[in-house]
Amino acid sequence: MKILFINACIREESRTKELCDKYIAKHFSSEDISERILQNELILPFNRLMLEQRVEDIENLDYSGERYRLAREFNEADILLIAAPYWDCSFPSVLKAYIEHICVDGLTFVYDNGVPVKRNKVQKMVYITTSGGYIPENNSLEMYLKELCGLLCIPELEFHSAQGLDIWGCDIEATLNDTANNF
Repeated sequence: MKILFINACIREESRTKELCDKYIAKHFSSEDISERILQNELILPFNRLMLEQRVEDIENLDYSGERYRLAREFNEADILLIAAPYWDCSFPSVLKAYIEHICVDGLTFVYDNGVPVKRNKVQKMVYITTSGGYIPENNSLEMYLKELCGLLCIPELEFHSAQGLDIWGCDIEATLNDTANNF
């Protein structure tokens, strides 16, 4: 089983990464995991020129270029594990740029009569986050992840969050451990 761990944690002392490490220890062996640390990558959001090149590549069915490295890597994973802190009702922008680079029509999915069809091996997305405050019950982040799973035809989404970590009196370690006990 191949697990692709997308580490979108920016801080070196990341509570989200700590929580994700607990998840990994409980569910996987380290030899199954390939980690992509997004802050170490130069992942640019799409501009007009990049989009024009992608359209041309899709028309030519040419996904061999370096610009599709992340999408090809994604295609080979059985499980996509994402660790990203909850920032400004969402996640760090580098994760959005990463997602733009893996959502490639014809490579990671294809449309058939307007319906996405799977072109990747991913069977489950696990998303782990922490937040200083509380994430609303009907939040845009979870809705976005569900839509993303729909586009990429990923049948299962697991969402775990440790919340309220910056609220005065919070026992951070106890909150992280409580969340980990529910994995």
